[in-house]
Amino acid sequence: MFKPSRCLYLIVRRTITQTSYKAVHLTGNVTVKKFIDSENDYASAVLQNVQLTGHRLTVPDQPADMESILQSPDRWCKGDPEKVLQLLRHIVASIGAKGEGASALEDVRFSEFITTFVRLVPSFSDTQLSQALETLAALEEIQSIYEPNYLSLWTTLDTECLERVVSWNVDQLLHFADRWYPLRLAKQGKYVNKAIWKISNRLRKLPPHQLLKTAFYINLTRVPVENMIDIETNFHQNFATFSIDDIAILCMGFFKTETPIRNGELLDKIYHKLTTQLPAVDDIALTAILKLLRYSSRIPQVGSMQQLLDALVPVVPNLSLLACLHVALLGSDIHLCHRGTLELIVDKFLANVRALRLKDAERIAFVLAHGNIELRESREMVLLRAILADLPNRVPEIVQYPKCYVSLLHFLSLRNVYDASLISAAFDQKFLQLAYHRNIGGAGREAVSLDAFTAINLADAGYAGNRFPDQAFRLVCKLTQDYLPNPKYKLTKSDRMLLDIQETFDALWKVPCRIMHLLPHYQRPDILFCCDDRTRKVVAMPDELSNTHEIRTRESILGEQRTGDSSLRLVAIVVGSWNCYIRNDRRRTGGYAMKLTQLRKLHYDTVEIPWYEWPFYSRDEMQRYLESKLAPYFSKARKQAMVKK
Repeated sequence: MFKPSRCLYLIVRRTITQTSYKAVHLTGNVTVKKFIDSENDYASAVLQNVQLTGHRLTVPDQPADMESILQSPDRWCKGDPEKVLQLLRHIVASIGAKGEGASALEDVRFSEFITTFVRLVPSFSDTQLSQALETLAALEEIQSIYEPNYLSLWTTLDTECLERVVSWNVDQLLHFADRWYPLRLAKQGKYVNKAIWKISNRLRKLPPHQLLKTAFYINLTRVPVENMIDIETNFHQNFATFSIDDIAILCMGFFKTETPIRNGELLDKIYHKLTTQLPAVDDIALTAILKLLRYSSRIPQVGSMQQLLDALVPVVPNLSLLACLHVALLGSDIHLCHRGTLELIVDKFLANVRALRLKDAERIAFVLAHGNIELRESREMVLLRAILADLPNRVPEIVQYPKCYVSLLHFLSLRNVYDASLISAAFDQKFLQLAYHRNIGGAGREAVSLDAFTAINLADAGYAGNRFPDQAFRLVCKLTQDYLPNPKYKLTKSDRMLLDIQETFDALWKVPCRIMHLLPHYQRPDILFCCDDRTRKVVAMPDELSNTHEIRTRESILGEQRTGDSSLRLVAIVVGSWNCYIRNDRRRTGGYAMKLTQLRKLHYDTVEIPWYEWPFYSRDEMQRYLESKLAPYFSKARKQAMVKK
């Protein structure tokens, strides 16, 4: 059992000494980098670009007078690029050697050679330029790519490759991109970006093998080309020629540049091929494809997604934790919650809570909170409580990913899983500065929702910990909530529903109701009216009542004098749009269920109107529906009189 006060102390103290946290063993930090490299290395192996591991450098016999050559390399090389390359191989081999002869590239003995190399690179042939990159790739003991000597070498080669982009064809451009990949400098250098830019003019005409390589390097740079649609078109036209691993590489190119596939037919083909070949798909390839399918899928893909999730059930026990996480996330954007896979994934995560990264814990908490699902024996609650209990062991990880920590606490709170001291730690001033720097007002909805949870749900428990700053709370709410619907502007279906209900209410009871943000941390507003239990009539609310970015209590609506009148009831009509419910089950999402709970805790009566019940196209039907919904608040005689008028 951990002491919450001790956890709070550790988190806040660690924010002060954040420069030291990298020295602490941290599974999250290591795993993230490791997976990114393994994902790209897997793709590169599929493409058979270059040999990335076990690279052996062929070096001729070292001259006996190596030390004197290093003192005056110009005299020995005599402007011959081959001799410069030979000397580079000797230096790289000596750096990689084990024993007393080992030396770092930054040794002052190599300074003269670096100068000679930089001067002679423009005279290299294309073959020699390629060999120089291969030789440099054999260097392993580089502490930083910005070490002076190493920086001079790779930037000189990058500049020379950049100069030759104009004269190289697509095969040559991709060949040299292959040579840059083992250096892990594709993103830092300028050559790969420029090469992709040139290739982008002919994306529709590229043969499949060139398209694959191009998508791979777009994935590395994470910069989309202007005409990504051409890759999609080529992908669709040549779909039959691509293996499942090839599809994974193309998916990486789209996902890493935040570009969805918009062709529904192409998405269905990907779903079908993945579903039929599922038992043979590698974990990394599966994860890459699932990421893009989640990012790109919309309502028409629900059927294909459901078939894939059904097929994944027998496969889940053999998948890695990361692959399982993306299986769980697959339907979250379109509110599809698959019980069969979730039950297996929750069991697997429960057995490996300590192995999860903080990001993984935050994402699975999001799935379980958003889906608001109840599994057998409440296994989802057991996992959420286990994640909460493990947080004190993740202090360095929390300091590295402070926003992730705040989001995790918010998602846990949606299922009423919380620890007051951990929430207080998240709202400590130093921790907020670490997470949001000087832009605390730029925090997301998760931060203000967590603060509202402490103000509303923990009020009875006497929460006395830190709170999110009031001014920042109001600013974040202002930036994240929708404007009140105005018929002068384009309306969404939910906006139209709000206005229709308001108009119908006013027509029936002749006293206006208000559309307003009662809970400012929620995106959409609600409809509010007041009624008197004694007279069974609508009571007009104050004219000066206006929208604020604060939580609206009963007192803030009725004023001090009327708030104690127990016969006055504040009724909130809450519109449940399609994204408030889980698809197929029509179960409330976690966030929407929490909204209804918080309104009741603030002493509002709630009347829920789901989108699938509201009669959109008939005024008479709207009146009959609203009358039946509000019947508990008004007498039958009053309703009949109002309808006759």
